[in-house]
Amino acid sequence: MANRNENSNPLGTVRRSIWYVLRTVIVISLILGLVFAFFTEGMYISNIYVIVTEGMQMRAEIVLKHGDPAELRQYFTDEFLASDELVNSGKYLDYLIDSYDYRYSIKGVSVLPWGKNGSMTYVERIPVISGSSVSDDVTEPLPSWIPMSYKVQLKKIDGCWLINDLAIIEFNPPEEARPTPDYSQLETSRPSD
Repeated sequence: MANRNENSNPLGTVRRSIWYVLRTVIVISLILGLVFAFFTEGMYISNIYVIVTEGMQMRAEIVLKHGDPAELRQYFTDEFLASDELVNSGKYLDYLIDSYDYRYSIKGVSVLPWGKNGSMTYVERIPVISGSSVSDDVTEPLPSWIPMSYKVQLKKIDGCWLINDLAIIEFNPPEEARPTPDYSQLETSRPSD
């Protein structure tokens, strides 16, 4: 009798089979979509990290060592370069910079897998700049670099991420304290007799 009820409604069996296959395809598609989204976002974050860190370091070098601003086109949009006050200021033209200590820290990155825009919070410092004036007429000391916290805006143009805007968040942001070792917990070694 039970066998007769199962065979009497073949449409129900087909319906359950189709629903099972459909559910399985939907679940697998969702999993693959999430994996693709995480991979794409990770790829975008790493690209943005490289573009911002290398671009900002090169920007500082161009400003300090009087380089050609055209070299920055692989990191910045032309619109930004035309309006960048620091690159166009000539602040260090009267000085020959021997060396400098460039430091940065990243506070956060924001980008979506389907987005064409991204942002990063970037803190830039150059605590030490050593150099000399190019002529004896320059009596002012070497200007110091003002530490700044930026909101870096990026745009994806023709498949490449470029820095589109630098919005200053804070001048002279507080520097995070680095962990100091606790020397009281070190074991002293005693010479053996």
